Amino acid sequence: MPTSDVLAPSDFDAWPSHDVHVEWGVPGAALAAARGDAVVVVDVLSFSTTLAVAVDRGFACLVYSGAEIAEMGGREAAAERLRARALSKRRRVPPGALSLSPGSLTRAEPGQRVLFTSLNGASIVAASASAPALLVAGLRNAAASARTARAVLTSGTARRITIVASGEQWSSVEPGVSGMRPAAEDWLGAGLLCLRLREAGLSLSAEAALSAASWTSSDVLRDCVSARELVAAGFAEDVELSLELDVSDVVPVRDNAEPSGRTFTGQHAPG
Repeated sequence: MPTSDVLAPSDFDAWPSHDVHVEWGVPGAALAAARGDAVVVVDVLSFSTTLAVAVDRGFACLVYSGAEIAEMGGREAAAERLRARALSKRRRVPPGALSLSPGSLTRAEPGQRVLFTSLNGASIVAASASAPALLVAGLRNAAASARTARAVLTSGTARRITIVASGEQWSSVEPGVSGMRPAAEDWLGAGLLCLRLREAGLSLSAEAALSAASWTSSDVLRDCVSARELVAAGFAEDVELSLELDVSDVVPVRDNAEPSGRTFTGQHAPG
């Protein structure tokens, strides 16, 4: 079939006119940023939770994708260049060491400047670098994230909020097979934000409305693929930290005035 029969016209814009939209992964983030949207990254298990715990403990979080860190010569070289401490490559670390495990940050000295990366959440942050505002949201700070995102919109900083559900890398299939899968925890996490934003009077796209309608509770997520993978690997604590609901009023927000343009600090949500 000719491509003209299956593709929309070149002037077709898939982005809706509503206040809040939901997209997936790096392509969705890049397209949202190119349109001048505020981007909210949702990667519940575990990037969003890791950053939420970090900013609760006064960390300055410098977020770069793995590819960007490789271009800077690797983790240690990048950390030295950015005057930050690098995360361990391993998730399991002794007390005081830092990894992508949110549990590790609960036992680390507060107030550190740390270089963060991850397969999914950090790559979405990198793809969103040109967005006028960039937030990281999870279940721990869902209500606070919704209030902060709404304040960004009403301030005129952006004309729309695009919530980007991260998705996950497949890790439970045969060796050598890779790819992305939609993640239930990110869809429901985005849905909770959409629900809160609709309650605050913002209009939702069809995708955002469907995501909002999917929200029930965090308990159902204990049996999702990502949670079971973490529990099987010995990180049940990380799952419990990730599924706690509205326990923090602090949101990781990119500091647009910081020279790197990738530094997230904790911002208390407006009342």
